[in-house]
Amino acid sequence: MIYKEPGEKLMYENAAYIVGGRVLANEASEYDGLFGRILEIRTGDDRETENDTPDIYCAFDPPPLSAARAALEQTFSQLYDTPKRVEELGLDLVIMAPEMLTPLAVPEQEYAQADLYVVVSHWATDGEFGSYEIPFTNLVDARRQFHDDLTAELNDGCIEKWRENSQFVEEETAESYECYLDGEYCENHFLIAVEKRSLPLAPQFIRTVATIYDDECAQKDLLEKAGKLPEYLALTEAQKKQLLQDEDIRGRINHYLGRCDAYWDCYWDAVSEAAQELLRNYHL
Repeated sequence: MIYKEPGEKLMYENAAYIVGGRVLANEASEYDGLFGRILEIRTGDDRETENDTPDIYCAFDPPPLSAARAALEQTFSQLYDTPKRVEELGLDLVIMAPEMLTPLAVPEQEYAQADLYVVVSHWATDGEFGSYEIPFTNLVDARRQFHDDLTAELNDGCIEKWRENSQFVEEETAESYECYLDGEYCENHFLIAVEKRSLPLAPQFIRTVATIYDDECAQKDLLEKAGKLPEYLALTEAQKKQLLQDEDIRGRINHYLGRCDAYWDCYWDAVSEAAQELLRNYHL
């Protein structure tokens, strides 16, 4: 079978290979580290190679960095025992096996989204200039940073000096402040604001955050029980701290929880009942 229409998808070994989709060549091939796009997929008798796996036709982007280009040229020069340049590698059409590719998601479309609050500032005065961005996942934290930085600038920066100038202009909202000398914006201005942006959350990131949260919950639960025991009370403060920093607290709890059949029976019964309830809503 031949897949060549954009959006056509082949599922192979629990991975989705989509015509037109972005991919990354992995360490299983000489093209390791190259980003590309799937042009076509062939399976069965339509394959051109003798591989047992599907043929995936890709167009790879040449590396934009000189060091990466040199490394790629060195790899293929050694492979062919003759000097090779990137332009000679035919990156616009390469047949790859599935295990050589890592399909890439489109974060804006496929990842869960969260709000990111970024304190943004840029300024210029007397021939000097600068800028910064500080991201936060909590709006209150961003507002605190905005408050602290603006207060510091009002107290120790150039704003009060500029106020004495007839060209001084000042504008503000609940989450932004800007001032400048009219006609001299590029030379004399200050801006600070809290910007709300969308942050695509990669599955690996979500798992990392979930693990941190689970570890914190396990630590609190352990302290709730252990904190009342005489053995815990007999420890020094340093020993108590060391105990609660044990990286395997959650693992130990899960070990004993896994031996409790009644818990898992209740859990899966609850999952089943929830599934049936949700499905009934579609057949009312």
